[in-house]
Amino acid sequence: MLKSSKYIFIILGVALGLFLTFVQIKGEGDIAKIVFFDIGQGDAILIVTPDNTRILIDGGPGNYLINELGSHLSFYDRHIDIMILTHAHDDHVSGLNEVLNRYKVDLVLFPGFIDYNAESYIEWLRIIEEKGVPLQSTTVGDVYTFTNSSLEILYPFEAYTGQKIKDVNDTSVVAKYCYIDICTLLTGDATTEVEEEILHLGLDIQSDILKSAHHGSQYSNSENWLFGVNPSTVIIQSGLDNRFNHPHLRIIKRLGRMGIRMLRNDELGEIILKTNGYNYWVE
Repeated sequence: MLKSSKYIFIILGVALGLFLTFVQIKGEGDIAKIVFFDIGQGDAILIVTPDNTRILIDGGPGNYLINELGSHLSFYDRHIDIMILTHAHDDHVSGLNEVLNRYKVDLVLFPGFIDYNAESYIEWLRIIEEKGVPLQSTTVGDVYTFTNSSLEILYPFEAYTGQKIKDVNDTSVVAKYCYIDICTLLTGDATTEVEEEILHLGLDIQSDILKSAHHGSQYSNSENWLFGVNPSTVIIQSGLDNRFNHPHLRIIKRLGRMGIRMLRNDELGEIILKTNGYNYWVE
C-alpha cells in the first residue's frame, strides 16, 4: 500500500509539472503583455507576446531588474528570446549583465559597437562573448515577426560600429511593437534630433502607446514627435526623486495640453499594459 501511494505521488508530481509547463508555454493565450519595470532612474521593459516570445528591452541601473523579472517569468524556465540594448548608458545596460548570467538568451540586438569604456557596457560585451550569445546590430527596416505580432526597428539608420559618437543617446534603438491593431513605440533615450530624423524619413510611427524618450527629458519628446506618434498613453520610466528632475515640467505640461494620458513609474511603481490586439488596458 505504501509503495502504491509513493507511485501515486510521483505520478501526480509529474502531471503537475507538465500542467505548469503547459501553462507557461501557453502564456495568456491571445493577450500580449508589456511590463515597464519600476527599477529606479532607468529603462527596463519586458514584452511577452501571445505566443510567449519574451523580448527584454534594456535592464536599468544596478541589479534591481533580476528580482522583478522573476515575478513575471517562471523560476524553472529561465529563457529570453530577444534582448535589446537601446544604447550603452549604465541606466540601460547594467541590469542586463545579471540577466545574461542567469537566463538563456537566444539573440541580442544593439545599435553597434562604439568606443565607450563604461564598466557596465564593457562587462555586458564580455559576458555575451563568454557565453557565445549571438550579437547583432539592428537598423531601420529590420522586422522580427511572431504570431500576429511584430517588432519593427525604426532607428538607427545604420549600425554605429566604427563611428565616432558625440552623444550616446543618439545611438538609441527605436522600435515599434504591434499586436494586430495596437502598437507601442519604444524609444530608449532618443533625442529631439533623432526624432526629427525619423519624422523627416516619413516612417510610420503612429502608435497607441509611447514610451517617453529619455525619461521625460525636455531634450526629447518634441511637440512634432508627439503629433506624429499621436499616442493616447505615454509611459515615463523615471525614478522617484531623481537628480535630473525627470520628467521635465515642460513635458508634463505638453502632454496635458495635448490631452495625452501620462503613466509614471515614480508615481505608480511597476506598470503593466495588456492588449488583445484591438484594445489595451492597464492591469
